[in-house]
Amino acid sequence: MTITKLLSGIRIPFKLALRRTGGIALLAAIAAVLCAATAQAQNTQVTIEGTITSVGSQPGITVGDKYSMVVYYNPAQAPSSTGDSGAFYTGYTLNAVIDDKNGNESFSAAPGEQLFVEAQPGETEFVSAPCCGTDATGAGFGLMGTQTVSPFKSDALPTALTLADFTDTFVAFGIHGATGNITSLRVVDTGGIVPAFITAGLPDPDGKVPTLNGVAGSGVTNLDISFPMTLLTHGTSYVYTFTFEDVNFTGTCQASFALTQIQFNKTVTLDSGKDPAFSCGPGTFWFWTFNGKVIPDFPRPAILTGTVTYGTTKANISSTVVFD
Repeated sequence: MTITKLLSGIRIPFKLALRRTGGIALLAAIAAVLCAATAQAQNTQVTIEGTITSVGSQPGITVGDKYSMVVYYNPAQAPSSTGDSGAFYTGYTLNAVIDDKNGNESFSAAPGEQLFVEAQPGETEFVSAPCCGTDATGAGFGLMGTQTVSPFKSDALPTALTLADFTDTFVAFGIHGATGNITSLRVVDTGGIVPAFITAGLPDPDGKVPTLNGVAGSGVTNLDISFPMTLLTHGTSYVYTFTFEDVNFTGTCQASFALTQIQFNKTVTLDSGKDPAFSCGPGTFWFWTFNGKVIPDFPRPAILTGTVTYGTTKANISSTVVFD
């Protein structure tokens, strides 16, 4: 892919209330009413930062101004088209802000702009094209390398990026030739399932909680649980509540928990539990309550961890508790 295709006009050198009791786990699934954008959520975020190196005739921007650009996409999406030995993608968002002395200026992907990935010997590219020259608030980026062996394994959208892998890097803004360097490149991958929390609470002797939508007249779906506790008394047993939301995964899931503590320089598993596997899909969120064992007489901190296994991937969330 040539640079003229990237930048026109700029020259750059270069489920409801399903409840089940089984074993130690009480499970509930809530079929969330979510918009289509959530059900097809993008889950890789690339943050690009640097400074403006050339303003061209772009008003209100000064050389040295700092900018931040965020590109957000689902790396599992299929290409919208292929060509130039690479692949084009349309399912993404791009937003950028230049912090200039006259007030911040905001930019976004221009109409028709696409992400392009190429992984060929001697030519590695991850760019947005065409970004600029025709749209006053358009913005784009270019990451290009000339390695014999590409750091990309394929033309799929990347889930990991290292700035040192690219020999030519830049960003561009607007229609008047403003460009900048790239000094920071960060990637955050959010899994297809995201745990929300895990907490400990006292069992309800009356059996009223946990429950779904236990607040009469509430206008939102609510989860009613025993008050979360972090100081756990030895000789007492607790209920552990673990929740997650399915962002964009379809397949088999399994929930589990573990209570661990460091004793005499060794990590000891004091309690654990696992729910049978089940089918999960985008736009649902779930909770489990596990009935825990009696807390031992070993005063010190411990770690309560909830894990959801989806496909071959695991997502964890932990909470610190203290035994007294």
